[in-house]
Amino acid sequence: MPHPRIRFAFDYVDPGSYLTHVLLQRWREAGDAIPEVDWIPLELRPFPETPVTPEEPEWMAMTRAMEEAAQGMEIPFRPPGMVPRTRKAHEAALHALERGCHGELHEALFRGHFVEGKDLGRVDVLVALAEEVGMDGPELRTVLGVDRFLPRVLELRSVALDTGIRGVPTLEFENARLEGFTGVDHLRAFVIRGWTPGNGEDDHHKGRE
Repeated sequence: MPHPRIRFAFDYVDPGSYLTHVLLQRWREAGDAIPEVDWIPLELRPFPETPVTPEEPEWMAMTRAMEEAAQGMEIPFRPPGMVPRTRKAHEAALHALERGCHGELHEALFRGHFVEGKDLGRVDVLVALAEEVGMDGPELRTVLGVDRFLPRVLELRSVALDTGIRGVPTLEFENARLEGFTGVDHLRAFVIRGWTPGNGEDDHHKGRE
């Protein structure tokens, strides 16, 4: 019988998605029994919606809160000066999945945006990051140029919205759902026990280690 997996709706330019990703990786590398993840690409504001601008008050407040959280957890985080569209980044990740190197590019895309300040909306940046992890750059450029994985990106978004997911990060595990980055304790309890905020304080303590 297959082990349950986490469904993780995310975007590469969402700070909460980045922190969640880093913590899951950190716990798994420490030997914790963290379930495997099915990544669900969900752009913050897909075309033709107006893209996010870093100066939006709500976005600024959220980014500041995530920066403080990152500092407390010793996670590298440099507030990006841009919030690019990420459809091509998600297409690149799906190509990497087909080529057997999704984890490497996935990590490079998050790091590229939140540590190195790279513009993930540019194809040349995506190609360079792919080459850094050993992928065929010209092949990726061709794949992105013909929108090979665009239908799959749109399909995954549509399925996520149809199941009630409305934002990122959203995690689903064993019939439970965790929306937003609500802190280390909540995330750890969720991925280990399926606990979600609102289940009661007793449940919370049962889910924490």
